[in-house]
Amino acid sequence: MNKTQKATIKIINRAYTKLSILNNIKWTAYRDELFNLNLRDEKRHRQSFGSGRKFDSPMADCARLFVVRNIAESLIAPNLYQVSDLLQVRESAIKSQALVNTYYDRIMDALKDEDIHELANLDYIQLIDYPEYERQQVMKAEYLARKAA
Repeated sequence: MNKTQKATIKIINRAYTKLSILNNIKWTAYRDELFNLNLRDEKRHRQSFGSGRKFDSPMADCARLFVVRNIAESLIAPNLYQVSDLLQVRESAIKSQALVNTYYDRIMDALKDEDIHELANLDYIQLIDYPEYERQQVMKAEYLARKAA
């Protein structure tokens, strides 16, 4: 794991810790529930590759990334998903939106010192496969340069 990935994990963990307020609203530990949903999805995703694929980051880091990113995305776009999206979108993303719609003020207060747009743009590929992330960034820059020309 490189310095950039370590810095990203630090950002994720800081925001994730602040989202512990979701565990203390009702009897349900919502943040932990989101984590478990994302951990389950990440396990399934990795199993689909078989044992030959190497990942730079542990599954728990990736699960926390999705908890933080989905909450941040919902803060920016609180009506991003509809009920019918449950068939195509991660359950945790829709649950995150429901939590933001219900507890917006508490969540914003907890994340007041965080850059919500940075959190919403956390890149899964950057965390699990940095060389692939760099390759995609080069391709994106080339595409934008061609488009601008």
